[in-house]
Amino acid sequence: MPKSREQCAQIREDKRNKILDESVFYFAKHGLDGTKIGDLSKAIGIAQGSIYSYFTSKEDLFYEVQKLSRERIGEEEIDKINDKDVPPVRKLRYISDFILKNLSENEMYCAYFYLAFYEQMMGRKEKKKASENHLMDVMSRIISQGQKEGFFAKGDAKKAADYYIGVVFLYSIKKLHDPNVELLNSSELERVIRG
Repeated sequence: MPKSREQCAQIREDKRNKILDESVFYFAKHGLDGTKIGDLSKAIGIAQGSIYSYFTSKEDLFYEVQKLSRERIGEEEIDKINDKDVPPVRKLRYISDFILKNLSENEMYCAYFYLAFYEQMMGRKEKKKASENHLMDVMSRIISQGQKEGFFAKGDAKKAADYYIGVVFLYSIKKLHDPNVELLNSSELERVIRG
């Protein structure tokens, strides 16, 4: 029996999502420059031509993998923490605990975090800016609020957020390449903010 239009669309969407999901770890391990589509297709078990049926180029696939990664670093959970009626110092601790727990327990979270901030941390110009730095924006607001209330060291809140994210980015790379690496604890991570 022939497939309906809806079934065909679902099959196509499932295949696209499979390519995205399985490309995350490969891109995290090899980076954009170190990835060849032929090697990636072998690693994820999909024909090279199939990848090009869904994505126009390696860069297009990488951009979509980054977008997926930003969705999976826990923005909803971080928003819930930010919305709590607690002092900024508590928000910072909850976010630090959330991020470090995920880095510690979930290798894919390390890949997601690395890819979500790859362009920014590598000093490359991002393809699109809108809402791509949600965590950075949330952290900047929490830090700014904490500075006003005297909890955190004075200074540029965006630079402090960048430094905080940069430290997490570094540890996501370390954890990807050595699953046994010892992570910072929340207090150590927060030193950059607290002063």
